[in-house]
Amino acid sequence: MHLHKKTKRGLSSIVTGAILLSAVAVMGIMIVAWANMNLTKHQQDLDSTISDNYNKINEKIFIEHIWFGSTGPSMNITMNNIGTIGLNVTEIQITNMTSNTTYPFIHTNGGIKPGTMLSINQTFGWIANTPYEVVIITARDTQFKTQVNSP
Repeated sequence: MHLHKKTKRGLSSIVTGAILLSAVAVMGIMIVAWANMNLTKHQQDLDSTISDNYNKINEKIFIEHIWFGSTGPSMNITMNNIGTIGLNVTEIQITNMTSNTTYPFIHTNGGIKPGTMLSINQTFGWIANTPYEVVIITARDTQFKTQVNSP
């Protein structure tokens, strides 16, 4: 009588250990790559926010003169960029302080280099002996305000 030896057919502990170790290494590499990508994105967002806020701080407009047109319904606003960076005036809001009516005017050519002036003539029907608030808004959403009385 001849006895046959039964053999187990399965993976040895060395092979299963190697497979588990490889799977853990691949998952670890994927997690590190994802975390690095996430960190880079957050760093870019933070850099952009800091840059925008820093530039906003350096935007400074000095309103030199505001006068009302005597021959037509207009207002001329002359402003000086006293900041250290260029800026772009995108909107001027003129508010009648008596009636609380605001006239928004969009500007597309309001760029001012540092140390230079810009004069904008705005046509609207102003009322004599009335206080007005003038708000100048830049592309970075910085606002500069002043009040003036019409003649």
